[in-house]
Amino acid sequence: MSRQPRPEEKRRYKRLDHIFPVEFRFLGPAGIPLGDWREGFTQDISEGGLCLIVTQLGGRDLSLLADPSSVLALNINIPIGEKSVLARARPLWLKALKEGLINQYMVGVGYEEIDAAENRRMLRFADARKLFKAFAIVFTLCLSLGLLIAGFYNVRLRYQNEKLVRGMADNLTRQRNLEKGSSLLELKAEEMRFLVSQSSRKIETLERALLLSRGEDKKKISQLEGSLDFFKKYQEKLKTDLSGLLTQQAQVASDASARRQQAAEMERKVVDKFLRWLVVHQNNATGLVASFEGDADIADWAFTYDQALSAIAFVLFDDAARCRKVLDFYLRAEKIDDGAYLNAYYASTGTAAEYIAHTGPNVWLGLAVLQYTHRYGDKRYLPIAEEIFRWLDIVRDEEGGLRGSKTVTWYSTEHNLDAYAFYQMLYETTGNPEADRRARETLAWLNANAYSRIAGPLVKRGKGDSTIATDTFAWSIAAVGPKKLKEIGMDPDSILEFALEHCCVKVDFKRPEGYLVSVKGFDFSKASNVGRGGVVSGEWTSQMILSLDLMAAYHQALGDEEKAVFYRGQVNDYIIELSKMIITSPSPVGQGEFCLPYASHEFADTGHGWRTPKGNRTGSVASTAYAIFAMRGFNPLALPEE
Repeated sequence: MSRQPRPEEKRRYKRLDHIFPVEFRFLGPAGIPLGDWREGFTQDISEGGLCLIVTQLGGRDLSLLADPSSVLALNINIPIGEKSVLARARPLWLKALKEGLINQYMVGVGYEEIDAAENRRMLRFADARKLFKAFAIVFTLCLSLGLLIAGFYNVRLRYQNEKLVRGMADNLTRQRNLEKGSSLLELKAEEMRFLVSQSSRKIETLERALLLSRGEDKKKISQLEGSLDFFKKYQEKLKTDLSGLLTQQAQVASDASARRQQAAEMERKVVDKFLRWLVVHQNNATGLVASFEGDADIADWAFTYDQALSAIAFVLFDDAARCRKVLDFYLRAEKIDDGAYLNAYYASTGTAAEYIAHTGPNVWLGLAVLQYTHRYGDKRYLPIAEEIFRWLDIVRDEEGGLRGSKTVTWYSTEHNLDAYAFYQMLYETTGNPEADRRARETLAWLNANAYSRIAGPLVKRGKGDSTIATDTFAWSIAAVGPKKLKEIGMDPDSILEFALEHCCVKVDFKRPEGYLVSVKGFDFSKASNVGRGGVVSGEWTSQMILSLDLMAAYHQALGDEEKAVFYRGQVNDYIIELSKMIITSPSPVGQGEFCLPYASHEFADTGHGWRTPKGNRTGSVASTAYAIFAMRGFNPLALPEE
């Protein structure tokens, strides 16, 4: 069905260094629309047409795009003015790029009608972007010279940073070993207390027998006195040994406490450096925080999900001003026609980076607003959350489940977990009974469609989708909570046991300095199902650390010290492992601050339809912000208790 582009067609195009959204729809006779607007993206442009990237085309769409007599209406959103450029075009060629979970195609279209002045402006824009890129290269070279001059300082700073991270990991390791030693000593002490108790009962029995044997033969009395003397000496030895053991245990506990304090102080310094990295990457003009640092293809992208995480991190550290800068942007941000906020904007300009709006990012923006409102009692941003609450009705079905967006049919367990937390928090903040009802309906939908009690995955990726997504296991604990999971018939311990057994991997992570370190953490999926070897996700490992911490607190409250100790040990162990992936910011702006890469391997298939960013020093807002939450034991999916 597809037609391949001829070489001369491809040579006419100018490659843009940014992709821009283009809406299109098919036209019938007399220009009557044959359906709704569809979304595509272009990074190639020519005087005679565009090259579009489109996804999720149906059979009818493919037939029309393969037919050169088809007519398309175009709405081109390249930022050359306030209004988009309208055009009519015909398909020239069609090429399949990817098939599977996400079907992706490249389509060449030729203009039939377009305003000549607007067309010239688009071409000038393409040329200007290339000149800007050349200027940026020259500027980067000059900047590199300046960095060489400051090289000695940066090397020294990097050494100090590595020393801090190694010190934190070393203290956590020693603390863990001391706590294990203390537990062993406690077991020995319990055993010795039992022996002391048993010897006391034996001494009482012998004393009673000796008392009753008065007047009997001296040999029997002598035997009883000898036994009594032996057990009294044995008991004294036991008491002496127990006293020494308790002294040793107290010393070990004191050493563990000291190590715990040292590790906590170093951990605080690491978290402060994480926060500083977020701070220095916040654009002063727009308030947005660039999501990634190190991958040139997405260097200026600010994903709405990442903005929500940054805003919550600022609230956690009582930086209301920086949180307001993020939320102020969304008071004026561009939205799609149904009122949803876009998945991504450009951090430097605030313009749309892609004209797609999914449920999850919108819900997370609402969560950030509610965390801010709860902390400060300031209701100026509450309309954003309430608007999102109303918008969710568009993607909500009659069973209470939320689709991925208005234009798709798939359901994401992650999005519905987010929504459950959002509804709960909105009800707690505003008292809106409708929010409470939505929360209960969403939980019922999750129980019916996302959780499995038979052999196989305990948490499905979505409705009718049994693929493993590690974040759904972690967020089930964080969003629903262990107690509520128990109430609906799901075992939170089994949920985490499954993730620990099937989603935990050990990989070799190549440090930016060039050497390899072994890191144990959590993959994006069940690693054995992906076929590309293990990949540790910085963000999803942090999510698991937080959920393990929540389970430790849950069992502590139940009085189950054994399980609480187990989960606390897991928290420590995975923080130590995660610390091996901490990198020093590679940019001139962020030099000296800490961040985490999105994953242990660059450009790796996550198993969920996207790849990890390029570059082994690409800092990620999502990984860094979630590491802050994990190390501080803060759950962004629930309002903190007063």
